[in-house]
Amino acid sequence: MIRSAWMLVLLNSLDGIATYVGVSLLIITEANPLLAELDPFNILLIKLYLSTFLTVFILLHPLQQFGRGFKYLLSFANVCYLGVFVSHAFWIGVSMVY
Repeated sequence: MIRSAWMLVLLNSLDGIATYVGVSLLIITEANPLLAELDPFNILLIKLYLSTFLTVFILLHPLQQFGRGFKYLLSFANVCYLGVFVSHAFWIGVSMVY
């Protein structure tokens, strides 16, 4: 379960960086309505803050105490973030080719 939590930290950070690059270069738009109106740098800061918060949470709390449901929630979040990151990478890559 700890690997899933660290993977979520990594994927969230990569999502923030890819979002910053894509939105700054006008390649992609932020789909989250809560973040869509913000400056790309502020979006990056928020996403990196969330990764930092999750890192501190992982270090301070043994994740095994949360049970199987939490493990499934982490796995679901990782799959979602992986899909978003692949989408970002695809559109950024396509735009660099053209």
